[in-house]
Amino acid sequence: MQVCLIQVPYAMGNEHEGGRKGALRYVQAGAQQLPLVLAGSCDVSLGILAGFDHARCGVVWFDAHADFNTPDSTVSGFFAGMSLAIITGHCYRNFWAQIGESTPIAEATTLLLGVRDLSPAAERERLHHSAMQVVNWHEGKPRADVLACLDTLGKRVQEVYLHIDLDALDPQVAPGLVDDPVPGGLSMSQMEEAIRTVAARFRLRAVALVTYNPDRDQEEKTLRAGLRNLDLLGECADKGK
Repeated sequence: MQVCLIQVPYAMGNEHEGGRKGALRYVQAGAQQLPLVLAGSCDVSLGILAGFDHARCGVVWFDAHADFNTPDSTVSGFFAGMSLAIITGHCYRNFWAQIGESTPIAEATTLLLGVRDLSPAAERERLHHSAMQVVNWHEGKPRADVLACLDTLGKRVQEVYLHIDLDALDPQVAPGLVDDPVPGGLSMSQMEEAIRTVAARFRLRAVALVTYNPDRDQEEKTLRAGLRNLDLLGECADKGK
């Protein structure tokens, strides 16, 4: 079944920030119909997961950052930087419950890919003690075996929420982001391979593509990378029918 793209024209709840424009720009550029949410920031994950029964669902989360801070560990108070901590049950549980289904995702069914910028040290410590699988990226290369991690995840769940923060990509591929780009990220081919593998092994319950800011994408490199991801997901969805 085709589902129209769902646009969420906000970044951190702000309708004026540049990242809010990303969803519309994808559609203007010819994005296909897919079961996929286009949004400005990672906190959209709360609303997506709140919309369906995700008790048996895992998460594959592409991001340069862990988004695993809590109000106790954060220095800036940046809410979107707590997104993964919220959906795994570490903070703001009452807030999430007001939105809808708020069963925490088990850490052991969460795979974080592309991480290379943790702040502050408390977040690094929290991540170190978590049960999540984490594949850090350094100078464009994974520090662990991505396929082995997906194998492990596949033994625990059969379906996932796929979250793609475009800052997981290297800035040479995707410079137009809400946050400042972090060097040393995934190449387009690395992300494509990972997405194809995820789509082949798991049922995709929901997908999000986030943090595109057209105002910082003068050469439209990030737009092209995002559209490539959308095309790839469309191909995977067609094969899964």
